[in-house]
Amino acid sequence: MYPDIPYDGLSWPITQHAGVLSKDVVDGLLNACLLCNSEEVKAEIINEYLVQNGILTMNVRADSNQVDAWRDYQQILSEFGMIYSTRISKVIRLTPVAMAYLSHRISYEEMIALQVLRYQYPNGHKSQLSPSLKESYGREFNFDTFTEMQEECGILIRPAVMVWQILYELWQRGEQAVLSLDEMQRYVVRCLKHTDLKACCACILQSRHAGEDLPALTRARRNMSDWLKIMNQTPLFKLNTNGNVITLSSVSIRSASLIGDICKQMCNSQTFWFFKKDSFKKDWFDFYGDFDHNTDWIIKL
Repeated sequence: MYPDIPYDGLSWPITQHAGVLSKDVVDGLLNACLLCNSEEVKAEIINEYLVQNGILTMNVRADSNQVDAWRDYQQILSEFGMIYSTRISKVIRLTPVAMAYLSHRISYEEMIALQVLRYQYPNGHKSQLSPSLKESYGREFNFDTFTEMQEECGILIRPAVMVWQILYELWQRGEQAVLSLDEMQRYVVRCLKHTDLKACCACILQSRHAGEDLPALTRARRNMSDWLKIMNQTPLFKLNTNGNVITLSSVSIRSASLIGDICKQMCNSQTFWFFKKDSFKKDWFDFYGDFDHNTDWIIKL
């Protein structure tokens, strides 16, 4: 029960390249993918395209002395369901949501808002286990993947939806509708399910008004910082210039009823992806990369 956590290393792992996420970078990476679509990755061709078009820096790797921008940054696309991970497909496979964007059925702002809101834990992309995580679990460890471990711990959450709901709840209460990086690290990341919303808000307000703080989850800080940057890429949130305080954007305030209804639907457990051990990695991309079944959640701007 909130604010208890199931293991010491609790966090929301996400791509470490959040700082370069932008329309220009996504456009460049997707257009580069079209050079090899449905074929095996030709890294040299893709890297040349990215560098020549000024989309990303060369990123010369020390181990090979070769330009490898693709290897470093392609995970942005797989992280947000635009291609199948190169770990499970040697052939570049653009997902339906990526194709919908490339064919102008959906704008960048609409696509990134949809995918960031739909992003969930557990998922089939963030499945690797680190030795430190196994150690921090603190009891007999019998899981093959991070995905399986999160499911067993009862985690079922869409982070961006939770953050939006917390901010809106604070706004409705007449409180300061902002979340700092410190509050993300102390309170928000402790949410395991969307039913933790009220308890989380209560703890945040107890901290603000009475100075009673919960301990910061130290291993979560980097990921919480990355999540702030990612949410700021959507039209729903606004990040301050220091990158450590987030609030609702004017779009969110203006369309609060619509967005609130969409977030409420996204909290329904029946809308989530669930772990199936045999084929969970591919199943995740089938689910998260789908477009036609998620058009009701597109926030028209």
